[in-house]
Amino acid sequence: MNIVWTVVTAAALVALTVADPQSVLSVCLDSCSQAVTAALGLCGVYCLWMGIFEVAERCKLVEKLSGCFARLNKFLYGRLSETAERYVSLNFASNLLGVGNAATPSAIAAIKETERGERLSRSGAMLFVLNATGVQLVPTTVMGLRATMGSADPSDILLPNLIATFVTSVVGVALVFCAYGKAK
Repeated sequence: MNIVWTVVTAAALVALTVADPQSVLSVCLDSCSQAVTAALGLCGVYCLWMGIFEVAERCKLVEKLSGCFARLNKFLYGRLSETAERYVSLNFASNLLGVGNAATPSAIAAIKETERGERLSRSGAMLFVLNATGVQLVPTTVMGLRATMGSADPSDILLPNLIATFVTSVVGVALVFCAYGKAK
């Protein structure tokens, strides 16, 4: 993937140099400035949500959340260890809140708990699918990016995003059920 990005960036710079040599430096500097602004805006969003998740974990809300999702987790994943169930529930909550990067550490920890062999298990496949397609009630990352970039209404994507993530999650779960069968 690094090679692809390098080739595409080099090709774009060559094309820009050929098309408008005077604007190469200004375009590069403007793009860097926009990237730093977006990164700082996202940093604030992630700090907020990671802090909320840390407080929730210390207040034992994660265990309560695990209890709320226990039946759903059993249906989707089958039998999980208590630790894996806690990580899966935290991952699910992170995805619901639209904080995908905050969901990644809990997904990695859950995979470490559930996977033992070289072949991906059903629970690992389900976790991968739901982490990639996760239903987002509040897409905070996208809303943060839109706010950083000056959107007039960063939250106007709530309903389309909810519909899209719900549909992709249902299709993904159905495909895992087709490929692996019912959870045991």
